[in-house]
Amino acid sequence: MTESIKIGDVERNHGAVVGNNSGTVNAIEKITADTIYLLQLAGQRVAERVTTNRWFSQRLLTELSARFVEPKGFARAQAVLTDRRSVLLAGQAGAGRATAAAVLLHRIGTASRIGQLDVNLSDDHEPVLDVDQVRGDGPLLLDLSTMDMPDFLRVAGQLGPLMARVAAVDSLLAVVLPDYERHVPGAIEHGPRVELTLTSELAQQLFERHLAAQGIAAGAPNPALSDMFRFPRAGELAELAELIANEMAAPMPWSEALPRALACLRAQLYELTELFEKHPEAAWRSLAISAALLEGGPADAIFESDRELLRLLALPEPDDHPLARPGLTARLTEVDAKMADGRVQFAHPHHGEAVLAHTWREFPGLRPKLARWVERVPGLARSVMTDDDRENVAGRFTSVALEHGSVSEVLHAVERWSAGSSRTSALAVQALGEAVLHSRHGWRFRRRVYDWARDPAASPRLAGVLISVCENVLGPTYPIPAMIRLHLLTAHRDDTVGAAAVEALLRLAVGVRERWWLLGRVVSRLRDGVPGRDAVLFGRLVDPAELPDHDLVLAAWRGAFGRADSLPTLHAWLSTSDDDVLALLVRACDGRTSSLGWLRAAAAGWIAEDRPARQSVGQRLDAKIDSVLNLAQTAPGGQG
Repeated sequence: MTESIKIGDVERNHGAVVGNNSGTVNAIEKITADTIYLLQLAGQRVAERVTTNRWFSQRLLTELSARFVEPKGFARAQAVLTDRRSVLLAGQAGAGRATAAAVLLHRIGTASRIGQLDVNLSDDHEPVLDVDQVRGDGPLLLDLSTMDMPDFLRVAGQLGPLMARVAAVDSLLAVVLPDYERHVPGAIEHGPRVELTLTSELAQQLFERHLAAQGIAAGAPNPALSDMFRFPRAGELAELAELIANEMAAPMPWSEALPRALACLRAQLYELTELFEKHPEAAWRSLAISAALLEGGPADAIFESDRELLRLLALPEPDDHPLARPGLTARLTEVDAKMADGRVQFAHPHHGEAVLAHTWREFPGLRPKLARWVERVPGLARSVMTDDDRENVAGRFTSVALEHGSVSEVLHAVERWSAGSSRTSALAVQALGEAVLHSRHGWRFRRRVYDWARDPAASPRLAGVLISVCENVLGPTYPIPAMIRLHLLTAHRDDTVGAAAVEALLRLAVGVRERWWLLGRVVSRLRDGVPGRDAVLFGRLVDPAELPDHDLVLAAWRGAFGRADSLPTLHAWLSTSDDDVLALLVRACDGRTSSLGWLRAAAAGWIAEDRPARQSVGQRLDAKIDSVLNLAQTAPGGQG
């Protein structure tokens, strides 16, 4: 028999899912296959919206290369990465470290996509950096720029083995360090560290490069613009160029477009502050916030959401009769919005975004109540909202909450929405899908997904949301972390959830390398006797027709013997009627009478279902088992 193994085609291998029923699931919490399907569709929609706009996609890498200006230190970073295969990029916030990392990897690795590495801060018994994420199949980036100091120091201590693995498989790795790293002596004691600096001259070149990409030539200088060059932030300069392009599309001359764009970038804070000071009455502010959250939506939904917000904030009802108050159209006009065909829009673009941002920034004490309000809005009665309207609500809330660090509020919304109808569960997929890839807080959400996935008694609806997000959103960017979380979810107590996690996991494990990696995890859990669906996964991963004589396969069978959920896989292997397969099954018993007895009994049950056709297989298997038992009895010290 050959010592090689070929991982079989998942679609060719069929195994019945036998769930672990070591616990009860409340009937109310049950989830159906139809709901799982709807959540999968929601995840695919989120993935299309989120991942196509990520900077590591082919389109955005091409755009980055066209607009990129090398910061000071970039040439040295390129030489270090070429020589050492890893580089640690340091520098002040705004120096464009993440963009520089992407361009470095794109230039040297010549890859169309860049993979991202994740950190595991959820389990003290697991390594923070899983080197299995490094497999030599493309350049990799590890972004630590937004990590809290205690977590960063924990990760920094494990960078050495990660870089060694990168060099061993001839991959490429760029690590973006947090800006405070320069002030933490000893955080990075050794390693290929390079500091990047965006000088004033380079900042001006970067700004002009972004303008040129919009087909615009820079005009006369401006003192406020010069200040931005003296204290540059690459992201702000790119945003300013886009604002100028929007203004000049009117059309408008440079002399007018630049001040307007600068005012939009810098003065929006003061404009909204002034506007809210001008309207201190709660009724005006509540309607403005409601219109901002539901902009583009139906007027009745804005009316109902306004009433819900006033109730949630416990504001007293006006004393006058409703008919004595201004109508909805007049009230909307007061907040600079108008109604057309039953739907509401603000008079100025981005005004709604500014209102939400101002509210979250200036009223931090209200954030928990505002978040509870947003959770209720998609399910409000007496309002007609489309799925697009609800998605806009979830998207705007997620964006403004994450911008202001309201991580717990987003997590709570995910839990509440997942517990509702299929429509609100889809919103949970959207919010969590956008959050797990967020540039600053994504690692916190990925850690929470890991914690949720480890709980076999987690709400089935929440588990369905996790499956969709892991497969559709995390999978393309963080394949190994996504598969780890899906593997944990395969042990869920709800059979529908467990079966869906198995299928999602196998859809991600499409390559031979991924399946080998997954088989190793399956073997580990089978060996340790961890409850779950690992026997099913084993049967789906390995094709007995390929003569899988391999240590991992033998180890898998050793862990599978005695488990009821391994019977479908055993029956599939016996059905091959292949002597080499039968020999492998016997060899996996390692001469243990308990395993040999279970194998014989399980085979006898299978044979009894169709004795004429299967009796020959049983006789050959019996002969092999008897041979092993006879050898054991006649061996020195045996019973023969």
